[in-house]
Amino acid sequence: MFFVVTGNGQNGVVAITCDSAAAALAKARQLDTDGITDILITDADGLQHVPAEFDRLYVAQAL
Repeated sequence: MFFVVTGNGQNGVVAITCDSAAAALAKARQLDTDGITDILITDADGLQHVPAEFDRLYVAQAL
């Protein structure tokens, strides 16, 4: 399964593909720290989630 993390930076849209839910959440958190805004994580079904919701649905359940 793959996930796409997107957001808006000073130079335009940022999009990064990750191969696990944990990696996608970690990348979303890093982008937030780097000042990227409007961060969304898109799952394999094309559904978009804000990082907190994604954590609850995909990462926290796996622990």
